Amino acid sequence: MLETVVVADRERKRALSVSAQVPRLKGRDTVTAVTTTASLARHRKRGVALEDAIHDAVFAELSEVGYAAFTIEAVAARAKTGKASIYRRWDTKQDLVLDAFVARFGGPDDIVSELLDDADAPTRDLLVRLATRICELSDEAGEVMRAVACESTRDPELAAAVEEKVHRPKLAAIVELLQRGVDRGEVRPEAVCGVYADVLPAMLTYRVVLNNQPVTEQDAVDIVDRVLMPLISTQRP
Repeated sequence: MLETVVVADRERKRALSVSAQVPRLKGRDTVTAVTTTASLARHRKRGVALEDAIHDAVFAELSEVGYAAFTIEAVAARAKTGKASIYRRWDTKQDLVLDAFVARFGGPDDIVSELLDDADAPTRDLLVRLATRICELSDEAGEVMRAVACESTRDPELAAAVEEKVHRPKLAAIVELLQRGVDRGEVRPEAVCGVYADVLPAMLTYRVVLNNQPVTEQDAVDIVDRVLMPLISTQRP
């Protein structure tokens, strides 16, 4: 009987000893977790810095895997942020990709608006500057442009997003530039339409996207002087 009591007492003390250690372990783990969380919070990107990191990750991911294999998860990992941070800003990967492109290089309407601020420049000079800007984009983001353009032929949602956020604003902006040329007496009124507005970007895109050719500033000048201006100018040869 006495032996049974001794054994029971020993087991009780052992149980108390173990239970006394548990809070200490939990407490230490809790402190570690809080410290780690605070450290991450201090280094977490926010605001503009976070958006820049996400945009950089978009370009890196597109260049490496293309649009078809592009995922929000991979972008979040590259940007060292959570998926929730991305989905709070962009509903779909189409929105994310196109917003990254516009944020990095400016939308077509933004680019043309800057050109139109130069009230004294002839239409020909503005068109050359526009073409040169497109050449610069092809150098900086040629792989991304090819990835998005090629995938647009297979992805109706992406094609619709590109049409809404790129092609329509581009067309409207170039038409506005041509109308300015009409007002200055440099462009024929009948040239203010989508057919003529498409000529310059179509020729440049053909080289960059379909032929994977570098487009130089001289190429831009040649296209404007030898193709576009003879079509639209009031000074017909």
